[in-house]
Amino acid sequence: MVMTDLKLCKDCKHYKKDWCAHITGYGDSLDTCHNPVVNGNLVTGKVKGGFFCDMMRLEWGKCGPEGRYWEARK
Repeated sequence: MVMTDLKLCKDCKHYKKDWCAHITGYGDSLDTCHNPVVNGNLVTGKVKGGFFCDMMRLEWGKCGPEGRYWEARK
């Protein structure tokens, strides 16, 4: 995989940075994914909360290392 082909959560339109965690020294471990397909209502598209990005991208996570639900920011 070439570096330009990496699907990083920070470049996904469903990514939300937890600024409080960054300021207090926890880094990106509390950043969340708010993709309606993964954790929302598929009828209305509303998302209730989000899942931690690092958990989503694990081998057994819904998005996986390959970024199945990754969508580019506009």
